[in-house]
Amino acid sequence: MTSLKNFLPALFLIIHSFAFGQIKANISAKTNDLQSVDITIDDVTIQVNSDGEISGFKTNNLDGEVDYYDDANFDAYRFGKLKNIGSLKIDYWDILDKSDVRSGKIKNVCNVSIDYYDNFDKEKLGKVKNIGNLKIDYWEKDIIDNSRLGKLKSIGNISIDYGQKDIIDSSKHKKLIKFGTVSLDYWSDKIFNKEKFGKLKSIKGNSKDVSVNLVW
Repeated sequence: MTSLKNFLPALFLIIHSFAFGQIKANISAKTNDLQSVDITIDDVTIQVNSDGEISGFKTNNLDGEVDYYDDANFDAYRFGKLKNIGSLKIDYWDILDKSDVRSGKIKNVCNVSIDYYDNFDKEKLGKVKNIGNLKIDYWEKDIIDNSRLGKLKSIGNISIDYGQKDIIDSSKHKKLIKFGTVSLDYWSDKIFNKEKFGKLKSIKGNSKDVSVNLVW
């Protein structure tokens, strides 16, 4: 029984790691705003920018010949688009309704599937909805402060938040303050440390699976 108790937590960690892979937030060193998120699943890293668009992808071994879809008659939705880089293969959404915002967008990178919010989701229209089994959500309208509108709100079980309007302390406004287990704080003293006001003060909680990275 004791060995079983020791085994279950380890099993949970293995399953959790497999399901979520590694997720890294990239924030601007100048503005401290979220620029993009790198999501790694099965050795494929897909990057989503702050507007909810696919902005890049890679594998641990991005090596080989590069090819493109070249059939304009039967593959108009993906004609001229990247087909593969070595063993990394890319496919695109083929939808009869060409007014559908998903039409022609990336559908698969290797075995990782990608879906988007469709015409029924007006505020999230065209933004990435799922990467693999990870659901992605975005902040909607707020009566008091709309500075978070359209920004990433969650990736799987990782919640994302930003500083809102505060009459007393404006040092965090519009800046990333939470990314899963990672918390970010900013200098808020306008008297003794006024030259540092609003600048990043600390990043705490970074781990191998979930982290925040500064982009210069």
